[in-house]
Amino acid sequence: MSNLKLIPFLFGIFMLGCSGELTLSKGKVIDLSNEPLLAAQFSKQGRLVLVMDFKGQAAVYKANNFEKIFEVSVQEKLVDPKLAILSDDGSKLILANDRDVAIWSVSGKVLIGQTQFFGVQSFATISAVSISPDNDKLLVGMSDGTINMATISTRLNNRFKPHTRPVTHLKFITNENYLSASQDGKFAKRIFASPEPILEEEFPHRITSLVVDVESQRLFVSDALKSQLVKSLSGQPGKIIQLQYMARFMVFRQGHFVEHSNLLVTSSSKNHISIWDTTTGEELGTWQSQIDTSTATVLSMYSNDRGELFTINSDAMIEKWDLTQLNTL
Repeated sequence: MSNLKLIPFLFGIFMLGCSGELTLSKGKVIDLSNEPLLAAQFSKQGRLVLVMDFKGQAAVYKANNFEKIFEVSVQEKLVDPKLAILSDDGSKLILANDRDVAIWSVSGKVLIGQTQFFGVQSFATISAVSISPDNDKLLVGMSDGTINMATISTRLNNRFKPHTRPVTHLKFITNENYLSASQDGKFAKRIFASPEPILEEEFPHRITSLVVDVESQRLFVSDALKSQLVKSLSGQPGKIIQLQYMARFMVFRQGHFVEHSNLLVTSSSKNHISIWDTTTGEELGTWQSQIDTSTATVLSMYSNDRGELFTINSDAMIEKWDLTQLNTL
C-alpha cells in the first residue's frame, strides 16, 4: 500500500468522487445485530469486533467470519453499561456504567474483576475508559474532569482533576504515556501516575475527536468547530497540518489513519466519511455510507494491508470500502 502516498497529485480528480463518479464502497458485509448499537470497536489488529446495544448486551465476534466468540448478557454482573472497549490485543473486554468498571477475559469468558471509580465531585460519573497495551493499567475519566489512573495488578489508584468539564477521550500510546482530552477544550500528553503534563494545548471549543495511528507516531485531534490538526507524536518536532475544506465548518467524530499511507479517514455526526491527505490537509473527497436509519453514524473503522477499509455504524452494519481506487485513477 505504499503507493497510496501518490494520492496528493490526484486531488482534483478525487473531488469528483463527491458527486458519485468515484465509488469506494463495496457494499454491506453483514448486520451483526437487529438492535441499534451504543458502542462498537474493531480490535487494533482488526481480528475482532466488539458491539454493544442500548440494552447493555455486549458481544465479541471474529472479524474474518463473524463467529460470535463471547457474549455478556444484560443480566450479568454490571447494570446498565454505557461504555464498552476492547484491549489492544483483544484479550480483554471492558464495560463501564456510571460508577463501575468490569473487565472480562474474552478467551476465558470469565469476569476478571469489577471496581468502582469516583471523581473529585460526588456527582461525577464515568465518561471515558482506556487500558494500557500490557493490560495492567487502567484510565477512567469522569464527568467532572477527574482522571483515575489505576494499576490492575496492585489495585493502586491515583486520582487527579486536570479538566474542568467531562473527560471525552483517553488513549494510551505506550504502557506509561497516554493522551487525554475534554469538553473544556484541553488536550494533553501525560505520564501514568503523574499529574504534570508532558505537553498541553487548549482548543477554542470542546474536543470531539482524538485519534492515534497504529505505531503511535501521528495524532489527529479536532475540536467542535474549526481546529482539526494532524501532529507528530514521535517526540521530534514536526509540521502541524490543519485540515482544509470548503465548508464553513465540519463536525468530526471517528477517525482512522490508514497504515502505510498518508491517508486519514474521518466520519461525521451523520453517515458520511471523508478522506484526507495528511501531508497537506487537503480533503480528497466525501462519501455517503450505507445506513438503515436516518440517525445512524459510524462508530469504528479498520483498514488492512490490501487497501480495504471496514466501517461499522450504529445500525450494526459493517461496510467495506476499496481504497485502492484512490491510486488507480
